[in-house]
Amino acid sequence: MSRTYCTSQLGRTISHQGKEYLHFSGTSYFGMGTLPEFKELLIQGIHIHGPNHGSSRNSNVQLPVYEQFESRFAAGSGSEDAVLLSSGYMAGQLALHTLRPLADLVWTAPDTHPAIAIDNQRPEGLSHRQWQEKCIAKSLELIGQKILLLSNAVNPLLPEVYDFAWTKQLSPANDYFLLIDDSHAFGLLGPGIFGTHAQWKELPVNLMVAGSLGKALALPAGIIIGSHSLVDLVRKNPGYRTASPPAPAFLHAFLEGQNCYLKQKETLQRNMQQLFGALNGLRGFHFLPNYPVVTFDREDWVEQLHREGFVLSSFPYPLPDSPAVNRIVLSAWHLPADLEALVAALKKLPEHG
Repeated sequence: MSRTYCTSQLGRTISHQGKEYLHFSGTSYFGMGTLPEFKELLIQGIHIHGPNHGSSRNSNVQLPVYEQFESRFAAGSGSEDAVLLSSGYMAGQLALHTLRPLADLVWTAPDTHPAIAIDNQRPEGLSHRQWQEKCIAKSLELIGQKILLLSNAVNPLLPEVYDFAWTKQLSPANDYFLLIDDSHAFGLLGPGIFGTHAQWKELPVNLMVAGSLGKALALPAGIIIGSHSLVDLVRKNPGYRTASPPAPAFLHAFLEGQNCYLKQKETLQRNMQQLFGALNGLRGFHFLPNYPVVTFDREDWVEQLHREGFVLSSFPYPLPDSPAVNRIVLSAWHLPADLEALVAALKKLPEHG
């Protein structure tokens, strides 16, 4: 059964009906919201820039922190340019609407997030690998086509991280655009904390990466990164020109808090090593060595772990009548003792007792 827990602030523990639970849910992979240094930088940013900037980015009154952030993110991701939006969904939609008119055909990977997907175009019943093989085979039948490929960088529900080196096998008789949603990759995948763009920028495609910065990086914003020419098309879009940008204090905290992010990433990596090492040999759990999510199928385990004092991620997705997706989500806010307690509880589950 899926439970709902109400709390005033997310952290390593949650109080529910008078009991304290260890929190293994959500998307705060770096646990930035509980880091005092990060909160201080946010407060500092409010003092410098104010709490909000509700004007268009094309206004005649400008806050330089936006361009500073975009330049830093472009450099960190190995891209030519970057543009900020107020949410990841908006960034994905704007990236999609920018690239779609440039393409003759659109090929969408299974389970692609709705932010960058076209309704009713996601294939059913295919794995990502099968979709890749279909794309390669179809490309060999075509000549002179402009083809837009849409995919997540990672499926955090399985979990599964995708390798896009397969695009080298596409027929060179066509031109390709590749749009990747990095929402659950920023901070976690690729070098540093800037996502996967640097990994894939040499592929034989016109690459654009978009996504939410609100997961590991804890910024209520979205971003699009890519070549000068493609990002310039985004900046000319009315959807960008008429929209308000994200709150500037968070951008200040990011720019001044790079060491905080790197410290939290190191802590998360240690937590993954501890938990995943302890899970070796336990049946029923699915995880990757370098991604902070553990999935399992047994929904009754969620209830048993609730009784043991753990809040896990378990709710129907993506539709209200979909089966519950059951996950243990790791964060940098977890302490070694938290992970020891979790492993002890996992070993008590029916198939491990």
